[in-house]
Parts: sequence; C-alpha cells; structure tokens
Amino acid sequence: MTTPLTFNIDAWLDNAERPSRSVTVYQKPGLIAELDILEEQIVNAEAEEVDGPAAGGGTGKLRAKYQELAKQFHDSALTVRVQSLTDREQIELLEGHHDDNSSVRGAIVMAEAITEPKMTPEQVQRFNTLIGEAQFSRVVTAWNNACKVAPAVSADFLLKLSTRDAGGE
Repeated sequence: MTTPLTFNIDAWLDNAERPSRSVTVYQKPGLIAELDILEEQIVNAEAEEVDGPAAGGGTGKLRAKYQELAKQFHDSALTVRVQSLTDREQIELLEGHHDDNSSVRGAIVMAEAITEPKMTPEQVQRFNTLIGEAQFSRVVTAWNNACKVAPAVSADFLLKLSTRDAGGE
C-alpha cells in the first residue's frame, strides 16, 4: 500500500500526460442544407399521403436520398485531438510573431495544440476557413477545455445510456 511517506512523485510524473480533448468536425457541412430541404419534402409528402396517394411515388425515394446524403455527411467526419499548452509555451511560440495579425498568431498556437491530425499554421488557417467558424470554434473550445478545465469523466454518461428509456436494461 502506498502511503504519503512511500509515494514516488518522480515515478508518477514520469507517467503523467498533458490534458487533451477531442472533437468531431465534418468536411461536408454543406450537406446539412440539402438534408434540411429533403426533410421538409419528406414531411410534406407524408402529409399528402394522409390525404391520398402521392403522385410521385411517396416518400421512399426521398428517404433513400436522405439516407445517402446523411451517410456522406457521417463519412466526412474527422476527429481532431488537441492538447493543452501552458501560458509560457504559448508566449514562446509567438516570440518573433508580434507583428503578425491575430489570426496568424492563433494559427501558430493551434498548430502546436492540434496533435491529430498534425497541421502547419497555414493548414490551420485553411482548415478554419473551409470548415467554417462554427466548427472551428468547437476545436478552439476543446483546446480551451484542455488548457483550463480540470479533466473529469462524466459519471452520468453511462448511467444515462443504461436507462430503460435509452434502450438499456
């Protein structure tokens, strides 16, 4: 049994890891607009079927198209992993970049913070532009959480999944 007198802090520190978080972003967020349109068409077609048979073959084709696009959206997922950086590390990263604009400095820091997939600052800027501010802000929020929020496992997560309403036992 380990006691305060026998605890080896060096051994513990040798196995310590930086806090990290992950978030999923999507390469094809534009598909959501098409899915919104199809959802509305399905709802309208179902309403027409209540009044009588639909002339266009019902909702089957619409549902198949919706499933196809939803799969494309799902398949475009990318899990981004970020790790914490200390304030000192951030300052050191930005030495010599004081004249750069804030987006360049932010990309430098995020390129260091993003561990999977690894990116250069230029790739971070392109990533931000292409996936959009809403998704990129989720990456930044995950990084902020890695830096500033103490790590904890949600005790309620598995409990919620195991309730009868959620399909558990």
